[in-house]
Amino acid sequence: MIQNFVAQDACCLEMDPEIYIHNIKEIRSLLGDKVKICAIIKSDAYGHGIKEMIDSIVRSGVEYISAVDNCEFRIIIKWFRENNINHIRLFRTAPATKEELIESLINNWDVEEVVGSLDQAQYYSKIINDISDSLGKDIIVKVHINVETAMGRMGFRKISDIQFTQKIKNLNVIGIMTHLAGEYQVPPQDEVATRTQMEMFQEVLSQLKLDQNVIKHVANSGASATKKYTHFDMVRVGQIAFGEDNNQYLDPKGVIKPIFLKWKTIVAIIIRDIPPNSPIGYNGIQKTRSDKSSITATIRVGYDYGFPQYGCLNKHLVLIRGKRFPIIGKTSMNMLVVDITDQDQDNQVQLGDEVVIIGKQGTEYISWEEFSQKQQKKTLVQCLEIANQCPKIIVKSK
Repeated sequence: MIQNFVAQDACCLEMDPEIYIHNIKEIRSLLGDKVKICAIIKSDAYGHGIKEMIDSIVRSGVEYISAVDNCEFRIIIKWFRENNINHIRLFRTAPATKEELIESLINNWDVEEVVGSLDQAQYYSKIINDISDSLGKDIIVKVHINVETAMGRMGFRKISDIQFTQKIKNLNVIGIMTHLAGEYQVPPQDEVATRTQMEMFQEVLSQLKLDQNVIKHVANSGASATKKYTHFDMVRVGQIAFGEDNNQYLDPKGVIKPIFLKWKTIVAIIIRDIPPNSPIGYNGIQKTRSDKSSITATIRVGYDYGFPQYGCLNKHLVLIRGKRFPIIGKTSMNMLVVDITDQDQDNQVQLGDEVVIIGKQGTEYISWEEFSQKQQKKTLVQCLEIANQCPKIIVKSK
């Protein structure tokens, strides 16, 4: 038994993928039964891990799953085939490279692609023709037309180009979309700009006279929660379904829960009786307090795990034994020092104690939003930085 013992990583993210099912249910209640949900799980499910999340995402009842890179689609399709999943459609939400399209076609992935210009449509068509000739069979790829209304990064600007694309024989237009430029996470918002985008999109629809089966989709996460007039046939739900990047505006009832429950580590060293004004960390940019001797706890987290290198200057705190303590000194690659001088004498910090960097401990709670604001970063960006560097542990939330 001892020979087979495997140590858990000292610094890790605890997550409960089942929360995704709950969150989609709450989002669905805002949409109504007729609006489809496309689950956006790009960037490895926003850092949560497609391997860790795919089972819960499928069981959440979404009609579409959307990723970007083929490394993501390989995981999804392997899981689909092993579990006989054929009722969920797949959509790539960014332009495919030639190699990505070829791999998808020769392996019969049936990924629906996005087309944002006539040049791209013709480029795809030639690749499809070449693969068709190579395999000796006709191949038709389902595509979604992306209409430019404000983002400026990808989208048709001319009706005539869309109409030409509709006539390309090996492209089957089954969806039409645009991307809203607003994130809709904090008021005030430019409602006029959103309405203008919608008017532009509606004008395109009126001129194209598409078949009623063509799926129309516009809303991103923020618009899905706050702007019913953007919903159309389907909404594209990304970060909101994972829960870390929500606020009182997007989720006034507080029903959306974060899947990442806790970013935690452990107390590795305790040092007592440190003289006043002693330098801590590289370059000694901070010193211990001047009024008395200090006690510090060195914890197993550093910038290698996503903790900011100068977090001490932004007054970051951590939770130990249900109490907030300040960090001190420049963050090292794998270690960080915490000032625990003011610990409760009847509840003193011990070696091996759990340290919560983000999450709940006792009655105290440090949210993703609180942590990110101290860095002046968008919560989603901070979440990705940490999640892409930290091991993840699946647990069952209470």
